[in-house]
Amino acid sequence: MNCRYLFLLFFITAFNLPGQNKNLKAKLDSIEVLRKLSKDNSLEMKLRLDYAKRASQLSNDTNIDSTILRSNRDLSFIYLNMEKYDFVKTINHKNLKLANKLKDSSAIAIANYNLGAIYHQIELNNDSAYFYYTNAVKIYNKLKDIKLEGELLANMADIQETEKDYIGAEVNAIRAISLIETLPKNDYNLDTLWTLYNILGVISGRLQQYDNAIQYHEEALSVSNKFSNNNIAFNYYISSNNNIAFIYEEKGEYLKALTIYGDLIQKENLYQNDPSLYALLLRNIAHAKFLSNDNNYKEIEEQFKEAYKISDSIKDDIVKMKTANHFSEFLLFRNEKDSAQFYAQMAYKISKELKANDFVSKSLMLLSKIKDGEEGKKYLFEHIKLNDSLLNNERNVRNKFARIEFETEKIEAENVQISKERLIFLFSSIGLLITLLLLYIIINQRTKNRKLEFAQQQQEANEEIYNLMLAQQDKIDEGRTKEKKRISEELHDGILGRLFGTRLSLDSLNLLQTQDAIKNRGQYIKELKTIEEEIRKISHDLSSDFVVGSGFMDIVKTLIETQTQAYQLSYSLKEDDEIHWDDVSNKTKIHIYRILQETMQNIYKHANANHIKISFQLKNNVILLSVEDDGSGFNVTKAKKGIGIKNINSRVKEIGGKLEIDSKIDAGTKIIITIPLS
Repeated sequence: MNCRYLFLLFFITAFNLPGQNKNLKAKLDSIEVLRKLSKDNSLEMKLRLDYAKRASQLSNDTNIDSTILRSNRDLSFIYLNMEKYDFVKTINHKNLKLANKLKDSSAIAIANYNLGAIYHQIELNNDSAYFYYTNAVKIYNKLKDIKLEGELLANMADIQETEKDYIGAEVNAIRAISLIETLPKNDYNLDTLWTLYNILGVISGRLQQYDNAIQYHEEALSVSNKFSNNNIAFNYYISSNNNIAFIYEEKGEYLKALTIYGDLIQKENLYQNDPSLYALLLRNIAHAKFLSNDNNYKEIEEQFKEAYKISDSIKDDIVKMKTANHFSEFLLFRNEKDSAQFYAQMAYKISKELKANDFVSKSLMLLSKIKDGEEGKKYLFEHIKLNDSLLNNERNVRNKFARIEFETEKIEAENVQISKERLIFLFSSIGLLITLLLLYIIINQRTKNRKLEFAQQQQEANEEIYNLMLAQQDKIDEGRTKEKKRISEELHDGILGRLFGTRLSLDSLNLLQTQDAIKNRGQYIKELKTIEEEIRKISHDLSSDFVVGSGFMDIVKTLIETQTQAYQLSYSLKEDDEIHWDDVSNKTKIHIYRILQETMQNIYKHANANHIKISFQLKNNVILLSVEDDGSGFNVTKAKKGIGIKNINSRVKEIGGKLEIDSKIDAGTKIIITIPLS
């Protein structure tokens, strides 16, 4: 695009900016009001959603990415409270793109955190959740946000524990603990800390590191005692003790486990406050008794049945599944195969629905023991096949999250490389633009220089023309002088001589003394004397070189005489002897000459005049040139558009002068031009 058009576009844009800024400010003010209304907890959620949507729509109209991002974040929060998770996910994907475009680290981290939470807690997509958590935790690490970095590491450890990546989970949990331990001991941070110790305890139990498991669960139990909220403290106290009892059960220390289970189940109003936990503890007691070879089978059976009944009534499928599985083991031990088969199939059905593969495998093993023959073999083969699949998955999952982190780092490295390439492209573009601008300036300057050179050459040419005019005028004057001298000599030497001879002859004739002769001769002699004096006077006038020192005004007079004679006009010329034309620049004199020429031509063409008055005056070091005619006059406003007036005005401006035109219809025209001598 031509640079001239670029500059024009810039000025048009700049001219429109005040109006645009005013409209933009009004929109931004409206957006701010709508955001505040969307956060007003006293309003209905539906109304708050409407305000948040309107703020987001207005923000899109502004085309300001940071404004759009902030409004979308508020809208996402409303959808989250309304449990509309698909909208939350969609908005945060958009926010992530905007944040990356703006290179807003905090906004990038928030969008990644939100997406990780949706995939983790709502969609149960652990791979995607871990990917977004990884992105977020790296940014929070750079931002030194210990709290959020610790939370994310806890979530990542939870995912890894679920996927049986125990080593990776342990590493992230320990990292998270080292961060959270530095924070104030409020309920929020204590909750994260309890979760981390609990994860470490579960992992150690799965790895059969029972002493470590008990130690971690006791740390979690210690944390539960620090909560200011009694309900949370009680729930975590029960959970930690239950986990410790379970580890003792795994170690085979059933009496210790039963003691803890017994103490927990006797807590006041436990059944009323948390029937699910009550059913879980009741099942654990029954299972521990069964494993400890307790002979009170009737009591064990009743406890299993009650736990199953409670979990079924409250629709707690997890407790129901575990209870059915352990109850089936107990019934098989009692050789009550029909009942054992019922509960084993129930455990198998629920575990398949919950995708709890460990309990699917246990249920298949139970069914293979319960059923005889081919049907039992079928369950056994299915169990073996599932176990092989689970083992392969465990082997694959050990490196899966490491690969995710590696790929994330690889993407980050690629993004850094892209950023570098973009930066190089940006600098290259700026360099190219500067080069083009410099080229434009150079070309433009050269054009101006050429114009200046042309103007100088034109001025030199004008001065040369003027000098030629002066030289021509000098030659004309010289010719006139020679011609006058020749005529003077001719008159003096020829005519006067002859007249003198005649006078002498007449004098001789005067010797005749007749009255008439004397009278006639006297008259002739007197007449001849008169002629002699006139010729002598003419000769004297012709012989005197009155054009010596002729200059600009002689040229002007010649122009006026020539033009007025050609145009059949009479004229009067008034000069001012105070004007020293030799001190006036040739450029100014040329323009005055051309202005007079153009003015008289305009008078001839348009004025229908008979007489013109031309005047030169000097006032306060300013030459006043006045040209007045007695013509038909004209409309000054319309005449300013004519090329003749434009040419005169252009020449006046060129010599720093000023043009005034006074004209009335049928009253003639007067042009006054002021020309400063400086």
